[in-house]
Amino acid sequence: MRFSPIPPLLSQLRLARRAASASASSASSRFSSTVSPPYPNLSDSEHHVNNNHHLSFDFNLSKINQTGLLRVLHSAKDDPNLALSFLRHLKQNAVPLTVNAYAALVRILSRWRLDRKLDSVLVEVITNEEERGFSVMELMEAIGEQEEDSNFLLPRVSCALVKSYVGLGLFDEAIDVLYQSKRLGCVPGIKSCNFLMNRLVEFGRTDMVVALFRQLNQLGLSANDYTYAIAVKALCRKRDLDGAARLLEETSSMFAYTTFIEGLCLNDKTEMAFAFIEDLIDAKALNGDALAFAFGMLVRGFCNEMNAEAAEEVIFRMEEFGIGPDVYACSEVIDRYCKSLELDKALRIVDVMLQKGLRINCVIVSSILHCYCKMGALGESSMWLEALKRFEEFRDMDVYLDEVCYNAAFEALSKLERVEEAMKLMEEMTDKGMVPDVVNYTTLIDGYCLQGRFSDALDLFDEMRANGTEPDVITYNVIAGGLARNGYSEKAVEIYKAMRIEGVEPTAVTHSVIISGLCSAGKIEEAREFFTSVEDKCPEDYASLVKGYCDSGLPRDAYRKFVELNSPLPKNVCFKLFTALCEEDKNCQGKALRVLKRMWAYGVEPARSMYGKMISKVDNVREAELVFDKMVGRGNLPDLVTYTIMIQTYCRLMELQKANDLFEAMKQRGIKPDLIIYTVLFHGYLRLDREMGCDLRGEAKQIWKELGAACIEPDVKMYTVLMNHHCKIGNVDIATDILYRMIECGLKPDNVTYNVLISACHRKGCTDALVTELSGKDITLPEHLFAVVKRAMKTRRQKSRIQNIERNQKTTPGMSTLAVWEPESEEETQKKTRIYVYVSHKAHGYAGGKSVDVDGYKCLLLHLTVS
Repeated sequence: MRFSPIPPLLSQLRLARRAASASASSASSRFSSTVSPPYPNLSDSEHHVNNNHHLSFDFNLSKINQTGLLRVLHSAKDDPNLALSFLRHLKQNAVPLTVNAYAALVRILSRWRLDRKLDSVLVEVITNEEERGFSVMELMEAIGEQEEDSNFLLPRVSCALVKSYVGLGLFDEAIDVLYQSKRLGCVPGIKSCNFLMNRLVEFGRTDMVVALFRQLNQLGLSANDYTYAIAVKALCRKRDLDGAARLLEETSSMFAYTTFIEGLCLNDKTEMAFAFIEDLIDAKALNGDALAFAFGMLVRGFCNEMNAEAAEEVIFRMEEFGIGPDVYACSEVIDRYCKSLELDKALRIVDVMLQKGLRINCVIVSSILHCYCKMGALGESSMWLEALKRFEEFRDMDVYLDEVCYNAAFEALSKLERVEEAMKLMEEMTDKGMVPDVVNYTTLIDGYCLQGRFSDALDLFDEMRANGTEPDVITYNVIAGGLARNGYSEKAVEIYKAMRIEGVEPTAVTHSVIISGLCSAGKIEEAREFFTSVEDKCPEDYASLVKGYCDSGLPRDAYRKFVELNSPLPKNVCFKLFTALCEEDKNCQGKALRVLKRMWAYGVEPARSMYGKMISKVDNVREAELVFDKMVGRGNLPDLVTYTIMIQTYCRLMELQKANDLFEAMKQRGIKPDLIIYTVLFHGYLRLDREMGCDLRGEAKQIWKELGAACIEPDVKMYTVLMNHHCKIGNVDIATDILYRMIECGLKPDNVTYNVLISACHRKGCTDALVTELSGKDITLPEHLFAVVKRAMKTRRQKSRIQNIERNQKTTPGMSTLAVWEPESEEETQKKTRIYVYVSHKAHGYAGGKSVDVDGYKCLLLHLTVS
């Protein structure tokens, strides 16, 4: 009789299991192993199984053949852990395992519903398929061939295979399992398909989801409510909202409806989602928790679309259905209002919540307080005090305030230079059991730095570390930046070195705060030295120095540093450099153009205003057209302002034909001209007619006619352009008539208008008429024109003489202001009368006259004798 190793082997295994469960120490053996389950958390069906097997037995496993191996596994079908341990030992002893051995183990684990252990075995087979010498589908076929109950086992195994493939991210293989299972007649349930589809959506494989959904019938599967919901989610993720809407016609699933509503909101179609909900409510297809969820999605959707008013309306709509506004929905609306700096509206929601008995939480409080602080940082200094008052109000209401809320109060007190109060507030926070974090400490340190109290800032820094809170890069940036802004360049560099020693790696922000701080403190050379000392400079470091140079009025130095860098700088830095160069003398305009060209080369799109500024500065038509055409070629279509600048440049460079062609092209694009652009063209035609001897008065008249046809009334500037033209060609009388016409139209001439007329009269020698024209007018004149008017007053042709006039006035350098009142009737001219001559500057110490107040001005009363 041939010796069979199976009975003694099973006995050895069972004895070893009993020994392992009775005592942690087993008899010495030639080899031992510990088998730990691949998944530490067992399912409900696995709780009765002991997972820690310390097996110890004496037998030569190399003597067992495949038939015996299968008999061992068959004998262990009532003890799945024993069967699993046996295969582990075989593997450790390099015993080859066939597809039938794995099939036997899979059948045992499937019958016992040990899903997680089954998953681990299948994952092992999948990941080592080449080493095993058989495929997963061959394993499936082996399971089906050897068991009568394969119709029960195969679907379970197929489902487990799908989950295993999905867990490994092998989605194509998971789908293939579905089709292969269909061939074997054992398609897994719809739940495993839903699991696969949902994970596909999470990984962005929406096309595969839609394709799989359309193949469900071929696979012999019927979609349930969750399947429709997943398919709708996939279509919404693809932005195929029409396809999702058509799919809803096939189901009445509430899950699918709410998923579609969510998809609409995520695609910025919240208004459409609102209308859809109204239709569902009318059809009584949405109610209860699903309706509350849908309303919640509307609130979030409107807030994401920055339409807090609509979100607030949804909250009131919820109340109509007995769904009281919850704290979460109100919090969303309040946060959106705060982010938009609409503080009054946010506080209104808080009041409504309090009226309805809803409790304010720390999330809402932090949104409110940060809104105050943000508005304070934007220049509304009173908001810092308001933030502090609001914090105290919430605290008195017994609202729980966390570290974030306290930090907002710290920031407000720091900006108010009340850091000592902030320190006391931190003690209050610690007394409530909260531990200050690095953000709290950094805010207070920043407060000390803002006051220049660096000794206190460093003491608090040491205290923070002593309390176990390690400073981060922001903390170091605050200290280094504060020192740099106050001109302590050496100490700022010491902090910079210290942070590196402590293992905190400086960032580009660190370099920026030090460089910009030193530049603002006038330490340009120190900033340059620090920049030079920085290793592995990045573009942000160059940007900091370029910005610092610009802020310090050194655009040429900034440009040289800009040229050194062979990579793009941030758009805001380029804009600052470009603007600084444009404001410098004409020698820098070429540099400004090169900045613009480099931005183009690096793909940094200039702002529209940069194009306009450059066009207005160049003195060459070709360069102006280059900039304009480049702007259009990059998809930045010109607006009315840009067209006006380009047309003005053409007029300035005497290219009237090109200006007119561009003007017509602008109108063809549907851009309606305004008064400014008409004035530019009008001035251009008159100037060319005057200076170049061209007969363009007809074109100028046409511009005036177009104004009337467009129902646009000329303004003071346009009348002044016409007056200036006539003044320069010697038609002062016509210019004076234009002045009267302008006044009759209800327009008030400005200083430029009078300056034009006075200059023309002075050139023509007819200044005797000026006093009459200036009577009763309060105008500002250049000093040389003021002298002209003064002489005119002394020589004017009327029967009067100045009996006593001495002038002693305090004036703005280069400018004086004059007003004249004369006798208004013939009766007043027959007797001695008084007129007022005054200056709008504060006057004092007049000699030869009496100082009086006229309409709030300090005036000098002068005596005139009328003969």
